[in-house]
This record gives sequence, structure tokens and C-alpha cells, in this order.
Amino acid sequence: MDQLIRLTIRGISLSQIQSGIYVLLLEEESGRIKLPIIIESFQAQSIASALGKKDPSRSFTHDLFFSFAKKFHIRLKAVVIYKLVNGIFFSSILLEEGSDIEEGKKIEKTEHKIDSKTSDAVALAVRFQAPIYTTREIFDKAGIYFENGGPIDKENETSDTGIEKNNLLFFKEKSKQDLENMTEKDLNALLNHAVINECYELAARIKKELDRRE
Repeated sequence: MDQLIRLTIRGISLSQIQSGIYVLLLEEESGRIKLPIIIESFQAQSIASALGKKDPSRSFTHDLFFSFAKKFHIRLKAVVIYKLVNGIFFSSILLEEGSDIEEGKKIEKTEHKIDSKTSDAVALAVRFQAPIYTTREIFDKAGIYFENGGPIDKENETSDTGIEKNNLLFFKEKSKQDLENMTEKDLNALLNHAVINECYELAARIKKELDRRE
């Protein structure tokens, strides 16, 4: 997996654009590039639960899979986010079947690869304490780059283009066509403010538009 980039979970936040939707924020080990992924409420709660941030008494389907896998000596080795099409991330989970010793005999382990919804794959990876990877191509397409922890100083109220932080509420409602009509300079300024204010879903949309122009 030397060609892949290992990711960690930075956090989960409620979407500020669409009700009932969450943003899962993954980041590379250096923390300079972050990858926002849109997920649904159930998966967001499941991931948060596995991270110890929700009521531990509540059980999810992912917990059942984890118990089932342990019973039958199945281990989740890794999750790989391998494709991005029209804003949708595709993942696979790498499983290893069999134990080192079974009924007193050493046996060979069998590996399997199964396609999975990215949010489900991450929910399982947290429970198995398995690594999460993605490709350089996906990182280049959807990753958001931070310079020294952030794109610009958080204390700045406006950018060189005059876009104010308070105007983010207006820009959250921007359609794809609206973004297409903005200049590249304004898009970069808006991207900076979106990241600073943790509007990662909007930032991902802007990044996609900037990449389209290259």
C-alpha cells in the first residue's frame, strides 16, 4: 500500500447546506490536506458512537457485523477509498478470514475484497481499528490544502476580493451555475473562508469547480 495515502478521522459535522446530512472530515497524517465526504445521519451516528462520542448503550448494524466477524475469525485489514465519480466516493474493505491456530492446527489465512459504501466502510474501520487509505488521484481531486494549519489568518475579516465572513450564509445557497460564473480569484477567496468557517461541503463544491477549469 505504498502508493496509497493513509487517512485519519478529523471529525464529523452537521452539513450547513442540506438538512439531515453530515460531513465526515478525513485528513492525511501531516494534517495539511483534508478530505470532506458527505454522509447520512445513521452512518454519522454510528461512526461517532464507535469513536466514543455518543451513547455507548446504543447498538448499530456495524456493531453486529463486528461481533459476527470476531466470532468467525474475520478481520478487517484496511479500507481503501479508491474512486470518485460525480462527487460520490467508492470504497472497498479488505478482509482476512481464518485464525493462526484452529483446532490445534496452523491454517492459511484467506483475503477478500468487498465493495462498500464509504461511510459504512469507515464505520467498520473504526470498530476494527483498521487503517483508512485513499489514492493520490482522489486527494488531488477532492482534497483541501491547508497552509500552516489554515489557508489564511482567521482574524482577517475580508480577503483581497472583499468577500466577508458574514457573506458565507449567502454563498452556501449558491448553485453550480453561480459558482461557474465567479472568477477564479473570487472562488479561491471564498474557498479560504469556507475552510476557515468549517463549511467543508461548500469548500468541496468550490474545489470541484476550480479543478474543472484546469
